[in-house]
Amino acid sequence: MDREYNEAMDDLRFSPAAKERMAARLAAAQEQARAVRPQPDVHAARGGKRRWRFAAAAAATVVLAVGLAGGAYASGALMGVGNVMDDLFGGPPAQTEVVGKIGRPLGASATSNGVTVTAEAIIGDRANYTIVFSIAKDDGTPFEGVEALDNGALPLGFGEAAGVHVDGVTTSGGSSHFYDADPSDNVIQYVEQMSVTSTGGSIIGHTARASFQNLYRYGDGGREAVAEGTWDMKFVVDYEDTSVDLPAGQPFELNGMGATLDSASISPIALTLEYTADGAMDWLEQGSGRLSEHNGSEVDRFLNPSITVNMKDGTVLEIDASKHSGGTRENGSTTACHKNIVFEEFLNTDDVASVTIGGTEIALP
Repeated sequence: MDREYNEAMDDLRFSPAAKERMAARLAAAQEQARAVRPQPDVHAARGGKRRWRFAAAAAATVVLAVGLAGGAYASGALMGVGNVMDDLFGGPPAQTEVVGKIGRPLGASATSNGVTVTAEAIIGDRANYTIVFSIAKDDGTPFEGVEALDNGALPLGFGEAAGVHVDGVTTSGGSSHFYDADPSDNVIQYVEQMSVTSTGGSIIGHTARASFQNLYRYGDGGREAVAEGTWDMKFVVDYEDTSVDLPAGQPFELNGMGATLDSASISPIALTLEYTADGAMDWLEQGSGRLSEHNGSEVDRFLNPSITVNMKDGTVLEIDASKHSGGTRENGSTTACHKNIVFEEFLNTDDVASVTIGGTEIALP
């Protein structure tokens, strides 16, 4: 479990500004393990008369962070996550007014055994959200023995079954990580980024319930408790949906199959797709939730279309769909598919010209 946890941490990426803030911690960083793409976990959730089957690349308590190609950083179309969160925390102003629409301060908190966990801010759209929590000891002292890895992430994790659940929502996957935004204070940050499926509409206005138990430090010798306690809180998902709906109905190529785009939307944080594949998954029964090689290939075939986001300045953002969550539902000889592509950096949709899916280019309206 510890090996998988460390491999997942290795793939986490941060903006240049975030890396600068973490520099003070990197002198004592651990040696990175070789990053290996894990087999995705699969689970089924009821949805109507048929069941959705979801897949998300996961390792231990940390899901691999999603990523885009780095070529867009110089274009100015993408803004660092750290910059936006600085704005929400009352720091330097962000680079675009859209942050005020998609982000909201929260302030919900819980205290247990002298440690307070606070839901500081949330950003999102109708089907994806990112929440930043702060964790601090009430006596003002720092958490001892917690040093950042080479990539800036802290090797921490909450106990089992921890995280955020939004009422009326089925989670299809996402990512989470710990980091230290300011090594000079006694506060560390926990970020949880999730995508949802089968909501029947927007998640905005739903109640989110966060539950965490015990904070652990992971290392070569296993895990060690950093803080023991239980932290529960709830708050309303509240921000403006800035999603832009793309035209739908176009056919596209899906790994040797035909497919039709049923709906698509793009926001500053994500691209959300629903499409119908012209074929049924050849799914074989397996003994556990871990994907077999055969079933993993089927997931790749149906849930990993080729995708690029094409900017007006000519920059092309290549997306590795295999690193993002999604779900399938069998409909006889066809398969309904849902894919959430959560961007690593904030995207100014005014600078997007089109999205290409399976060779079919779709212009933004």
